[in-house]
Amino acid sequence: MAGLRLAFPCWQAQAVVRPAIGTGAFERQEWLVEFKNLTVAAVVFVFLAACTARRGENEQAAGERAAAPTKPVKNAVMPPAGPSWLQHLGLTLSQTHMGQMGGTGKIPATRRREPEMEASEGLRSGMQKFLPLWRSASPQAFQVLNETFVLAGADLYRFNCRSCHGADGKGSPPEINSLIGPVQGASRVMIQRRMKSKGIEISDEMTEEMAAEAGKTLRDRLHNGGQAMPAFNRLREDEVTALLAYLDRLAGVPAGNHPVALVSESAARVGEHIIKGTCQVCHDAIGPGAGHRSMMRGLIPSLASMPEEHSLSSFTLQVANGSSGMMMMMGWPRMPAFPYFTEEEIAAAYFYIEGYPPKP
Repeated sequence: MAGLRLAFPCWQAQAVVRPAIGTGAFERQEWLVEFKNLTVAAVVFVFLAACTARRGENEQAAGERAAAPTKPVKNAVMPPAGPSWLQHLGLTLSQTHMGQMGGTGKIPATRRREPEMEASEGLRSGMQKFLPLWRSASPQAFQVLNETFVLAGADLYRFNCRSCHGADGKGSPPEINSLIGPVQGASRVMIQRRMKSKGIEISDEMTEEMAAEAGKTLRDRLHNGGQAMPAFNRLREDEVTALLAYLDRLAGVPAGNHPVALVSESAARVGEHIIKGTCQVCHDAIGPGAGHRSMMRGLIPSLASMPEEHSLSSFTLQVANGSSGMMMMMGWPRMPAFPYFTEEEIAAAYFYIEGYPPKP
């Protein structure tokens, strides 16, 4: 999966992150200066392009064909609320691997040839026209949250699972369990292979019962969570189906256990996935920001403080690159990098917090 991209009639464009460390909290009146950064300008240009469709990368193995995306579903997108998952468990960042297992790998490159978008004055002017509309809560600006993306199960895994279970799904035992065993346990083929390797012959009926029970347990855990795992009951059935199909692939389960599907999502829903599935592992919905006193006390800034203290450019750099070396040398909370999110996806998360202010 190459992440979210904008589909043009003849070519595609994707902004490319140029790694740079940006950690400070910028004042709002400085946004005009910051947004001369053409990379970030390209991001918002992508969001504002009209009459275009997003498409997702086919996540099936070579030679397989993905199912057509479902029709866009009107989600009841809800704002983030409540404490972080670490706060819920009474843990600090130094006591856990949760939220820090995403790794440094980039998003896999697409198999398509896609020329990079060239910087232009048009992009800069488009950016400068957009920000005043957004800040003034203009209905025109908020239309960006209704832009449609096409996601595959690999995307849903990146947004909701990877920061804890890792890119390979193996987690960090014994704290974070691997997903591979439970997923394989829900496959009839894998059950028969395992039993055969032990010299045990079982009937098809017994195999079916074992796979069905394991599949139900897997879905229950996803919906209800566990002792140290948050619940993902906000996922729709089509999202669950797409995610389980990707987990099959990750676990090496033969095709067919779950139908491969693509899902259409709004930008707001994409932002909700990222914020609730990744960011809120560590960040409370509301609370103090990243001021000097808070940082010295080891407090993690709240989600609500981010639009107040970060412009889109600084937010993008912070998410993509994590904490700076200086911050870690001073003993401040270490934020991991998330290079496997595209700029469009990070922008969707930023706009989601703006459009759906966090609640207690």
